[in-house]
Amino acid sequence: MKIKIINAFLILLILLSLVCFFIKNLNFYQQRLDPVALSHIYSQSQFAKEPEKRKLIIQDEDLYAYAGYQYLTTGKLDQINIEHPPLGKYLIGLSILLFNNQNIGQIILGISFLILFYKLSFKITKNIPLSLLLILVFFQEKIFQEQLTHSLLDLPLGVFLVIFLLSLINQAKKNKFNSIIQGLSLGIIAGIKYPTTAFLAWLTMFFYFFIKKEKKIIKKVLMPAFMAIIFFLILYLPFFIKNPHPFSFYNLQIKALKIHLSHVPEYPKFQVFNVLFLNRWLAWWGKKEYVQTEFWNILWPILTINFLFSLYKFKQNLLIKIWSSFYLIFLSLRLFFPRYLFLLLSFFYLQLCYNGFYLYQKIRQRKK
Repeated sequence: MKIKIINAFLILLILLSLVCFFIKNLNFYQQRLDPVALSHIYSQSQFAKEPEKRKLIIQDEDLYAYAGYQYLTTGKLDQINIEHPPLGKYLIGLSILLFNNQNIGQIILGISFLILFYKLSFKITKNIPLSLLLILVFFQEKIFQEQLTHSLLDLPLGVFLVIFLLSLINQAKKNKFNSIIQGLSLGIIAGIKYPTTAFLAWLTMFFYFFIKKEKKIIKKVLMPAFMAIIFFLILYLPFFIKNPHPFSFYNLQIKALKIHLSHVPEYPKFQVFNVLFLNRWLAWWGKKEYVQTEFWNILWPILTINFLFSLYKFKQNLLIKIWSSFYLIFLSLRLFFPRYLFLLLSFFYLQLCYNGFYLYQKIRQRKK
């Protein structure tokens, strides 16, 4: 009975937190998007072809909104923000067409993420109150709250990454649909942002199966990869209709790759740890000084230390450790924005929950 009361209390707190947040930030969901105004900003932004016209800076959330709206209304995928695939921007554009607002879709994605992340936590900890507490605490993270009020790509990426990880955990049940879910979720991840994240997720699957000594590993990892590639290509159907020559798509992807490779390649490595531990983020513009991020809080160093120490017993909570390790290495070797930590910190929280519950069980066993 006590557990049920605790669960009900935590659910109530989560719902109250959601309601209070949305009331506080209602203006983000009431603003009507003006495509003409966005077009004007874009034409004079850092992306203007003529240098003399570059008078304004268009932020990512507005760039993705403009791109998504243009994709769905014109079908032209090769002119705006080609460095990222179109699916995430399709979703933002759909929110604009349905609600005249680019952020309402983020509410749906945010709630979906919390539900799925709770399910993942419960699968790992087998503890309802702890999983609910994780959701309540993570919801307070500013890095998550920004995703709810800005039309960025990290939140949909997180939703389908959690779906992908859940399908790997469910692999033991030998569900026939697991491979389909894995392939589709990988394809969706690849279609939201440049496919590096999807590749890291695929590597996570491979090493997870390898360490667990799964049978027929090659078949289990190649089938979802093949499905992901097919789905990725389908996302570009409007492009293929307007550009039927196969080399057109090849050239588009080469351009996207070159853009990513040109992103300040001399940026110092391992800056991610400066952010996690010291809230020091090295700017690559202007005087190139260290700046702080508004997202940071004192839990970040604790979460990072907890994760690094937990690597000592790597096979415990194996799946989360493999993904987190790959993504941490990826962020360490590239230029990044602090909001990219969203796909890392959420799993650091989950690792902390796992370690705490594991320690609690050990103490109880000793008392018996």
